[in-house]
Amino acid sequence: MASVWLAGLALVLAGPVPALLARARWTRAVPRAAIVLWQAVAVAAVLAAVGSALAAPEALLRVLTHPQERTGAPLAVAVGVAAVLAGLIVVRLVAVLVLLAVRTRKRRARHRDMVDLLARAEQGEAVGSLRTGTVLRVLDGAVPFAYCVPGRVGREGRVVLTGATLETLGPHELSAVIAHEQAHLDARHDLVREGFTALHKAFPVIVRSREARDAVALLLEMLADDAGRSRHGDDAMAGALDAFASASDRAGYGTDVVERLDRIRARVRGGRALAAGTYLAAVALVVVPTVTIVIPWLTDALPTVGVR
Repeated sequence: MASVWLAGLALVLAGPVPALLARARWTRAVPRAAIVLWQAVAVAAVLAAVGSALAAPEALLRVLTHPQERTGAPLAVAVGVAAVLAGLIVVRLVAVLVLLAVRTRKRRARHRDMVDLLARAEQGEAVGSLRTGTVLRVLDGAVPFAYCVPGRVGREGRVVLTGATLETLGPHELSAVIAHEQAHLDARHDLVREGFTALHKAFPVIVRSREARDAVALLLEMLADDAGRSRHGDDAMAGALDAFASASDRAGYGTDVVERLDRIRARVRGGRALAAGTYLAAVALVVVPTVTIVIPWLTDALPTVGVR
């Protein structure tokens, strides 16, 4: 039964739960806690899938054989099949993650070199007082646009702006944008994105969904917005997003920047109680299945293989 429960849990955590959580509005009030909850959902889904793979052969052995026959070759086959099934899940996930990490870092290295080559030094110096501790690069561009390129060990990341951003935004708005992008770099939000991208690619197509990846990406932007708000005020951050929203069709920002702007204008900020409840829910997602399903199964299964 443990394998059935764990398989069902894995399917629920890979499908209905992300769909419901992606539509929830309260997560916008506590983006940091909501990201932790999303991570807990992902971890619990993977653990449930691995646990189901480990438990299924043992459950089948119980159904097909008498207790006195659960030794020797049948037991060895069940243990071997369980190890192979669980290993396939883990190896696939690790392989996808490593391959994605290698490709991403090569692409970012080329990107950093390119922006360093194309940057307008005179424009970067024009905002020198606003970029303390930040490696800023300004590129030619007629549309207000800003992003960051994460660094690697021994190399700093880059905050990249277009010339139109400098011309469109006021000093406080520009500072808020730089603080937003620097928050991404300081907190290594790129690693969180990589993890969810790897999960998306590793999951079977029939249960694969973009909802988790896209929802976490938006929450990371909101979390960085909060960094800009806390340092330079709601008005500065809202003014910058308003300029970006006006150019969203041309710049490819999409509807996310409009949603972020509405959130700031509504002064959305979550309370400690909501954040604490979200963190507790994240812990419960991992702990409760372990206590109620995995531990009882191990208690029954381990003696079967001679572990007491």
